[in-house]
Amino acid sequence: MIIFSTVFKILNKLKGNLILYTVILLAITLFNTTSGNMNHYEATKPDILIVNKDQNNEITKGFVSYLKEQATLKDIDINDQEKVDDVLFYRDISYVVYIPENFGDDLVNDKNPTIEYKSNGNENASFTQMLIEKYIKTVNLYKEHYQGKALNQKVKQVINQKTKVNLNTSLDSSKLNQVNVYFNFLNYALLAGGVYCMTMILASLNQEGVRKRTIMSSFSYRKYNWIVFASLGLASFIVWLAYMIISFILFKEIMLSGNGIAYISNSFVFSICSLAVGFLIGTITHNKQAIGGIVNVVALGTSFLCGCFVPMSFMPSYVLKIAHILPTYYFVQNNELIKTLEYFKLETLQPIIINGIIVLGFTLSFVLITLMISKRKQKIG
Repeated sequence: MIIFSTVFKILNKLKGNLILYTVILLAITLFNTTSGNMNHYEATKPDILIVNKDQNNEITKGFVSYLKEQATLKDIDINDQEKVDDVLFYRDISYVVYIPENFGDDLVNDKNPTIEYKSNGNENASFTQMLIEKYIKTVNLYKEHYQGKALNQKVKQVINQKTKVNLNTSLDSSKLNQVNVYFNFLNYALLAGGVYCMTMILASLNQEGVRKRTIMSSFSYRKYNWIVFASLGLASFIVWLAYMIISFILFKEIMLSGNGIAYISNSFVFSICSLAVGFLIGTITHNKQAIGGIVNVVALGTSFLCGCFVPMSFMPSYVLKIAHILPTYYFVQNNELIKTLEYFKLETLQPIIINGIIVLGFTLSFVLITLMISKRKQKIG
């Protein structure tokens, strides 16, 4: 009981550190919550310029009319080529379409007219290119059966047809994204806050005076180590539990669902791994000044490399390959899988279970390395 009380007295002195990282976690989560739903799609019209040398043809008129509906036509002097190049360079427009003479007649007579263009290479330019190709393909499809205005009307009718797509899902993707941000950032909170406290407790217990008194006492050193381990395990569990309570307060509906249980299970497995990391760092060094630096490197490094701060979808493939050697990668990957999990079957849960086993494998390796270092230090001592 003396060891238990000592551990929690030290933890109480370090509570400011835990509170700091909890506040950071809450701030990031709340910022993400209040920033609104960023998952909706809103169509935008590209800014284009049309240089038309076939103004009297019905097919060309229909083509130009279609482009005007789908894009924003800029009012720029097309005869001033230098100005056209300037607005394209400065991205005031995305695309310049050069319609050649006899374009309409050549198109319906299978002469394959070439439309020249200039673009700035952005996504709006690609979209404009797609619009042009779509219109020409539609004309080629119906030109054998319709002519002139009738062809224009048919093409317009076809390309303006809209298909309604209904996606039936019970997932609240907006809320799940917010929960996902919370649990991804939990990696940093557990490592920077939780592991720091665990290692500082170990450093305090391994101070020369305390260690000598322990060795000199009749208390079994092995039993002492197990009690310290159990005390830190309990402290780590309390820290993890506090973060879970916060998640229930913020996202009660999601946390009571299957996805919430999966998030809880995944974070619990990772909290065990973070405890093992704390023991490893605490065994490597008892220098309190060095501990802060090591923990910060571990917490920030894993968070940046493994997609805690920046989504994995935005990260280069070579960075993610490097991240495979870290347990945080599998923790974050599980969070991403849980976010899209709708049906809880063995086949859908299998990749999550495999990642969890990998994290436990890392935990076991950290424990074994810690034991090896500890035994070696005892022999040297």
